Amino acid sequence: MRRARLTLAILVLASTLTATARAETAVGAVFGYPGNVGFSARFDEMPVNVAWSSDFLHGTIDMWKIKKVMKQGDGKMSWYFGPGADVGLPIDSDQDFFLAGRAPIGLQLMVRPKIEGFAEFAPGIQLVSDVDFYWAASVGVRWVLGGK
Repeated sequence: MRRARLTLAILVLASTLTATARAETAVGAVFGYPGNVGFSARFDEMPVNVAWSSDFLHGTIDMWKIKKVMKQGDGKMSWYFGPGADVGLPIDSDQDFFLAGRAPIGLQLMVRPKIEGFAEFAPGIQLVSDVDFYWAASVGVRWVLGGK
């Protein structure tokens, strides 16, 4: 089990690092799921959230396949949708490994040119140990790094 955790952590890290050289990067905080308060990063249209809940270290990774700017107002708000995954690594041995496929739909608001807020709802299906309906909701703020 320890080897599976290490392999999964390396794969998630590698998938996020390969795009960072050319990506618009943003970092910040997420509130709600995956566990009260956590770290949030976005590399172009691939957000990654990590948080520590009472019995899991949770991580989500998504890919926005659709992102549309809303035409009303000044164009600072967008909506997005795409596939994603939720991985939960148990902290104690009483819990099982958690894996779910998800489909987040959310809003992104550029408060200022370098500050973005977001809110999302992500229904999905838990895939490991039980096959069951799954949902998550979160809000957060990220600061855009680099040029512009």
